[in-house]
Amino acid sequence: MKLLDIQHLTKKFVVESDWLGRPKKILTAVHDVSLAIEAGETVGLVGESGCGKSTFARTILGLYEKTHGTVLYKGRNIDQNGVHADFKRHVQMIFQDPYASLDPRMTVADSISEPLRNYHMCANNQDLKKRVFELLEQVDLNSEAAQRYPHEFSGGQRQRIGIARALALNPECIFCDEPISALDVSVQVQIVNMLKDLQQRFGLAYLFIAHDLSMVHHVSHRIGVMYLGKLVELGPGSTVYHDPLHPYTQSLIAAIPKPDPHAAPAVPAGGEVPSPLSLPSGCVFHPRCPYASELCRHESPVWREVQPGRFAACHHVRGGDVV
Repeated sequence: MKLLDIQHLTKKFVVESDWLGRPKKILTAVHDVSLAIEAGETVGLVGESGCGKSTFARTILGLYEKTHGTVLYKGRNIDQNGVHADFKRHVQMIFQDPYASLDPRMTVADSISEPLRNYHMCANNQDLKKRVFELLEQVDLNSEAAQRYPHEFSGGQRQRIGIARALALNPECIFCDEPISALDVSVQVQIVNMLKDLQQRFGLAYLFIAHDLSMVHHVSHRIGVMYLGKLVELGPGSTVYHDPLHPYTQSLIAAIPKPDPHAAPAVPAGGEVPSPLSLPSGCVFHPRCPYASELCRHESPVWREVQPGRFAACHHVRGGDVV
């Protein structure tokens, strides 16, 4: 069942206006992206910094107002009366920076209990306290943490608190916005393994956003690849990782260090990422693509299914190969 169905989502920001307040420069951070998330599924989203991954997630959740597009929650448009409140409760977010996502003036108990109070999830203070302790236990923190403040914890512990807060309302889906990028490598593994355990225990779906494609491959059922606001490839996680179709995905794989010194080096993408305020004509990746042709320079590729369950936006992908 499609838990979330995002259709043709676009988000534009006005970065400069004239003296009358009319838009002069517009940045398209997310351009016509469609993506579905099944119940209990992890969809990984990767791409270089500034490609629109976090903006995509925040726009779905309403932290940014969408410019165009539709978000369906269990087949219902979240803009309809009554649907949005249900959506907000059951789709939560874990933010990238555990140092900034917790209010330093609030105790851990206050931070975790705030959504419980807002949605009247507990009958009395005793039930509220019990629920906070349960949530802390689920993320491997003891009850003594409840009365402490965020500055008393390490980065990994703060992220665990953020996860506990996201779990408070019994969500069906959690957006993980680069939840491990600010943590030490050893802590990253602990957090990822805990997220996988929580998924199995509660049947959660994840949208897992990260730079590290190898880590995303480790946790994801499907992987989507974004470049300059557009989705350029989507498919089963292992297939995208081991047999990438789009030249940009191939360049991301090529950038991953190989433990085998005899492995043939892949060709990474050359050049610099174009400014999102001045996108190239045609395919936005063509200035960096080793396969670029005249067609790529003038015509934007169509997003299409090139194999069962595999999608790409590239003129030169035919039957699962770049030609």
